[in-house]
Amino acid sequence: MGQKVYYNGVYGEQSIKLVREMINIIPLDDVFSKSGYSIKSHAHRNLFQIFVLEKGKIKLLANNEKYSVSKPSVLTIPQSVLHGLEFEPGSRGYLISLSANAVEQMLKFDVAVIYELDTISITEINQENQLVQDAYTTIKKCIFEYQNQLPGKDLALQYLVGMLLLRLYRISQAHQTQIHTLNQNERKVFRKFKKLVQENNSIKKKIEDYASELGISVASLSQICKTISGKTPKEVILDFLILNIKSTLKNMEYSISEVSYQFDIDDPSYFARLFKQKTGQTPKQYRANYN
Repeated sequence: MGQKVYYNGVYGEQSIKLVREMINIIPLDDVFSKSGYSIKSHAHRNLFQIFVLEKGKIKLLANNEKYSVSKPSVLTIPQSVLHGLEFEPGSRGYLISLSANAVEQMLKFDVAVIYELDTISITEINQENQLVQDAYTTIKKCIFEYQNQLPGKDLALQYLVGMLLLRLYRISQAHQTQIHTLNQNERKVFRKFKKLVQENNSIKKKIEDYASELGISVASLSQICKTISGKTPKEVILDFLILNIKSTLKNMEYSISEVSYQFDIDDPSYFARLFKQKTGQTPKQYRANYN
């Protein structure tokens, strides 16, 4: 299939606007207006995507095979998984894009859910199964909240995304088609690495120590991180820490210096520089803008 093509946004784009740094929803018509009805094979480094087909047909290309979807269905595409799509003209539905980092942070206490969602899945909507209907109902609630400016919109979306992930996880394999993608061993190592980063939650631990705990070389860890995320192990660690730092900064009980110390950054001025380098804002500016 040639060299992998990666995008940081939806097909053909290198950025995406996420509500609460977590979710973006667009009608499929918006996808078609940018890319047409045929989307060449590509992957997204930091997006977990959900295609909601309410009318029409999709042909999904994955693992060098084509899967035809001709009934209203929900398709999930994990982070960094190569896939192509062909839509029947006139198809209708939505594309829900979730930040893969935010998903992992949300589910960090239940790794089983993350592993289960780490495959392409196709679930027909119109089937007499309560768990499927629950998931579709939650999808519709997400779309409603995203499209309207109601009080507490961000909080509602954060709650609904958590519920949606849980309900997708609960659907048994008997009611969906699962497509296990290539390089599952590498993805398993990457997940273990991310879990160690989550447990450690510190900037001081060395890449060599992580590699040793995983039983692989630093070179192998670097190659796996590059293949799956397009980032070095250090960048993976920093991205996760920044996500946690943002969450901690929202708690006004802690001073900015105290937040710095929580992540083993002993120099608050270095902490401020690092945060600005990764986000474009100082911790003080981020806290002020959030509140």
